[in-house]
This record gives sequence, structure tokens and C-alpha cells, in this order.
Amino acid sequence: MSLSLKAKVSSNEPVGPEIYLLSLEAPAIADAARPGQFVMLRVSPGPEPLLARPFSIHGADGGKLLILYQVKGKGTKLLTQACPGSELLTWGPLGRGFDLTAERPLLVAGGMGVAPIAFAIEYLCNKFDEVRLLCGVAGTVRHEALIKLFAGRLGSARVKIRYSSEDGSIGRKGLVTDLLKEHFSTSQPLKPDTVLACGPLPMLKAVALLCAEFEVACQTSLEAPMACGVGACLGCAIPAAGGGYLRACQEGPVMEASLVDWEKI
Repeated sequence: MSLSLKAKVSSNEPVGPEIYLLSLEAPAIADAARPGQFVMLRVSPGPEPLLARPFSIHGADGGKLLILYQVKGKGTKLLTQACPGSELLTWGPLGRGFDLTAERPLLVAGGMGVAPIAFAIEYLCNKFDEVRLLCGVAGTVRHEALIKLFAGRLGSARVKIRYSSEDGSIGRKGLVTDLLKEHFSTSQPLKPDTVLACGPLPMLKAVALLCAEFEVACQTSLEAPMACGVGACLGCAIPAAGGGYLRACQEGPVMEASLVDWEKI
């Protein structure tokens, strides 16, 4: 069940170039939130912009909802101006989150895909002695603050992170899918039974195809434009395998990769 309320801003601080961490006082939504779900936010208390924006849930703790976001356009630029004490219309939690019942999960994040993945890792750390993450970034110069924030929030020794970077400045030079292929090839016989992935669509497509090749189940967290978050506007349609469409806000944003027609993405 989703809720609609005016959430008070606790903090809204820059954590890196064009990257902010927003904390909202929203106990009812925070208590109900599960990793992979999202909320819709009216990014300004004023009448403009008219439409709300979807944001993945980065964390939920002590009645507070954490949103990690990158400034990309007018809406997110306005959101940076939300001051502590102000209120933002918020509804959620929305959508289908990650299935966290696998026995040997592997998490894969690309860029800002770390936002919902961090929430999933916090859950998994309560279940497993070790949680494995493959994280791809453009480079430390561009993502240094994001890497520090991520490492700070997931400082547990149980989280084993391997990085890849396009410029080779951290971890392996190349794409995170290079790390994934290497992991599949060297982790026999205890290869992952499920991959949980979030990041840019080209990355998710490559992850989905690799998982199919190595016969590993895969859950992908998909981004799509949406205006309502409840399935009415149909703006977040994702091509479905076998024809038709899936709604990212209802059947997703987390979808089994086998349900998606990746050739049409």
C-alpha cells in the first residue's frame, strides 16, 4: 500500500559534483519501503513543475527516507533548493522491489545505480556473512565522492566490492560487465544463483545477455519516464518478451530480465 503525504526535509546536502543526498521525515513510507522500490516527489512546493519525479529509495532508517540523486535537468535542479524544514509532497513506496530470497546473490551497479543497490545490500547484510558487489564507474575523478559515500554507508567488512572504471583509475579498466563475465567464469561451481542489477540501460542489457549465456537468473531495475507512478499514464512502458509492454511503475521497476525484450530497448 502506498501513502501520500507532505514529508519534511531533514537535510539536502551535496555529496559530490551534481550529486545530492536528500533525507525526508516520512516514517510511514520509510517503514513500508523495500529495496528496489521508489517514490514520487513534487520537487518544489510551488505549482511548477506540474509533474512529480520518480526517485529510487537509497535507504530507510529511523523514520527517514534517503534519496540519492544526480542533477540532470530542471526538476532535479529545483530539488537542490529544498531547505531543511520545508515540505515536499511524496507518495510511495511504489513498484516492485528486489526479490532477496536467493542463496548466492551477486549485485551489479553502474554509476548512479548504486542508489537502490545500497538499500538492497543493507538488507542482505542481515542475512549473509558476505555480500558481493561489482561496481562500475566512469573514473575516480568523476565519481570519487560517490565512491566515498557508498563505502561509508556500506562500511561493513562483509561487503566485498570490486570496482571497474572506464579510465582504469580504480579497479579493473573497462566495463562492469567485464567484471561480471570474469566472475561467472571463475566462480564455478558456486556461481551466483541470482544477479541484482541497476544502472544505465545499455549496461542492464549487457548484464541480462551475460546472465542468459551463463544460465543465471537476473533481476534488473529499470528506469523509465513516468508522470504518475501508479500505472495510469502509461509513460513508463517497457517492451515485453513475447509482445506487449510492461509498466516500470507496476510490474517493475525491478523485473526479471527474461520478461524484457532487450532488442527493443
